[in-house]
Amino acid sequence: MNSRPPVGFVVEGHGEFACYPSLFCRTVKISGLYAPAVNAGGCGSIVSNLGEHLTDLVSSRFPVSVIVTIDLQDALDQQLARDSVELLDLLNSEIQKWQEKAVSDSRCHPLPESIVAVLQVRKFESWLISDTVSLKASNILNSEAPDITDAESVESPCRFLQKHLIISGDSKNPKTAKIIVSKIVPDKMRVNSRSFAIFYNESKTAYELWISKGFDLN
Repeated sequence: MNSRPPVGFVVEGHGEFACYPSLFCRTVKISGLYAPAVNAGGCGSIVSNLGEHLTDLVSSRFPVSVIVTIDLQDALDQQLARDSVELLDLLNSEIQKWQEKAVSDSRCHPLPESIVAVLQVRKFESWLISDTVSLKASNILNSEAPDITDAESVESPCRFLQKHLIISGDSKNPKTAKIIVSKIVPDKMRVNSRSFAIFYNESKTAYELWISKGFDLN
């Protein structure tokens, strides 16, 4: 196989599915990278059917690395886990089970070099408000929006966006989310969101691993 995507994603919803390829490229500062994603259709489906989603992604696209993301708040609200530690343990256990089975599943070869789970704290929308300075400068948020320095402390990021968005639509609309992602700066986001900083670092690691394997845009 001459070329493989640097990373593939298993995501919770339509917003992440629409935004992650661009967000990954902007994080690693390389345009034109292919980063496939599987939309699990909810955090419950990620927890219950992660193995199936990994097989779908890996058997069709063969990414070098995989990043699985899930909204922490949604998982807690649905009582899928008691806290972030338990949720990560649950996801990592499912990842390990899949890896053990995939070794003997020829559909999934070549296997990913790395599969990691990252929690969106509190939600994906928390990441969207982690660079309010850029969003106000781009006329995405109104001037009354406060500058956020700790996105994870905002109890309802969706309500924050609903209150301060200038553009039409809402954060649950993938088109609106894509516009927001096109204006926020990953290097600034990671300062104001600890969980996005993890995603940022894992994205960088995935890209560097891809390069080390001899792959490139050519």
